[in-house]
Amino acid sequence: MFKPRRKHIASAKNKSWKNISKEELYAYIGLLLLAGSQKSYDVPIRELFLDPLSDPHYKATMSVDRYEEIRRHIRFDDKRTRALRFETDKLAPISYIWNIFIKNCTKLYNPSANVTVDEQLVPFRGRCKFIQYMPSKPAKYGIKIFWMCDSACYYGINGVIYCGKEVGAPAQKDLGSEIVKTLAVPIFSSGRNITMDNYFTNVELGNFLLQKDITLVGTIKANRREIPEALKHNRQRALYESVFGFNNKATLVSYKAKKEKSVILLSTMHHNCSIDSNDRKLKPEIILYYNKTKGGVDKMDEMVGEYSCKRQTKRWPVVLFSNMLDVAALNSFIIYTENHPEFHARRKDRRRLFLKDLCHELVMPHMIQRSDVKGLIKQTKEAMKRCGVQFQMIPGPGERKRKRCFMCPRNVERKTERFCSICKENVCKEHSSEKITCQNCLED
Repeated sequence: MFKPRRKHIASAKNKSWKNISKEELYAYIGLLLLAGSQKSYDVPIRELFLDPLSDPHYKATMSVDRYEEIRRHIRFDDKRTRALRFETDKLAPISYIWNIFIKNCTKLYNPSANVTVDEQLVPFRGRCKFIQYMPSKPAKYGIKIFWMCDSACYYGINGVIYCGKEVGAPAQKDLGSEIVKTLAVPIFSSGRNITMDNYFTNVELGNFLLQKDITLVGTIKANRREIPEALKHNRQRALYESVFGFNNKATLVSYKAKKEKSVILLSTMHHNCSIDSNDRKLKPEIILYYNKTKGGVDKMDEMVGEYSCKRQTKRWPVVLFSNMLDVAALNSFIIYTENHPEFHARRKDRRRLFLKDLCHELVMPHMIQRSDVKGLIKQTKEAMKRCGVQFQMIPGPGERKRKRCFMCPRNVERKTERFCSICKENVCKEHSSEKITCQNCLED
C-alpha cells in the first residue's frame, strides 16, 4: 500500500533545497505533536500520510516527501562553527535553542510554594559522549537531565543537561549540591521550599539555601559525616520509632520504616518533633511532607511520556529537541488550564484535547498558504476541506456532471459540462465567451 522510504537525499534527485518558512516550521512541529497526541510514535511516517483512514491533517499540511526532507536535514546550530564550540561545549549542536527554551520556561510561570529537584532519563542508545546508564530507570540508557519542577502542577521550571566531566577539568566533588544551586537560581529570595532525594541533600547545601531564603526537605545518606551515630540504623530500636536531632537552622529525623531499614531526612523548614498520631505507622510530619512534595519531576516525566512525539533516531540532538517539545507542550497545557479552568473541566482526557487543538492551530497558517498553490491533487484538497480550509472545489476535465444551462429557458433542455470560470454555473456554448465566461459575468 505504501511506498518504501527513499534513502537518497534531495541533491541525488537533482533537486535544490527549498528554504523553510516560519509557518512551515510551525506546521512541522504541529505534526510532530499530533503524532504524539495520537500515540503514533511507532507508526511508519508514510502510513500516517498516505493511509486514507489516518488523520487528514498530515496530508493536508505537507507532502510526505517534504516532511521526510525536513526531518532528515533539520539542524539546531551553525555547522560551520560547531567544531570550535565543541572545544568548550559538549552540547554545541543543541545548546542555543536549549538556553532559549529554559529561559522561556523560567520566565513564563510563577511556581507554587513547593518545588522538586530530581533527574529525568531521556531514552537513547545511539552514539553520544555523555550517555548515562541508570539501572533503576525503565530505559536503562539515555541522556540525563536534572529538572526543577513545581510539586503541585508538575511544570518544568528549570533544567540542566548532564554532560559529564569537562575536558581537562578536575573531577567535580558534590555534584548534586552544585546542580541544586544552579537550578534554584530563578527562585532565590522567594521563601519557597525544595524537596529532593539523597543524591543532592547535605547540611552544607541546606545552610547555603537558607542564606537565599529557601528551605530544604530531603532524604540524606546515612554515611554522611554530619550524621550523628544516634540517628543511624540500630536493630535494637523499635519499629516505627523516630529519633530527632536539632540545631539552630535544621532538623534531622531518623525513622525506622522496616526491621532492617531506617530512613534519615534533613529539613530546614521544620523545627519540632511532630508525629502524626492518626497514622498507624506513626510517621513524623517531615516524612509526610516529603512524601507529599517529592513527586514533581517523576510525575512530569510520566506525563511527558504519555503523549511523546519522540521517534526512532540515531541523532542525540533530535532526541533532546523532541523532549523539549514534549515538556513545552506540557508546560503550555498547565499555563492554559490555570488561566482557563473551564477548558473541558469534566473530561479526563483534557490534555489530549488541548494537544489536538494546539496542533491544529500550528498547522493551519501553512495549510491555508498551501491551499492557494495550483495543481493540488483532489485527495489533498478533500483533506484540507475536512480540516476546515474553506475554498471551492473546482472539478477537473470530465469530473463535473452534465447540467442544464442556467441561462437557457426552461423549455430548452440543453445540458452541458461547460461552466463559467467566475460564477462556476453550467453554461452552454451559446451563452458563453471563448474563455468560458457566461454573459452575466461578462456584463459585470
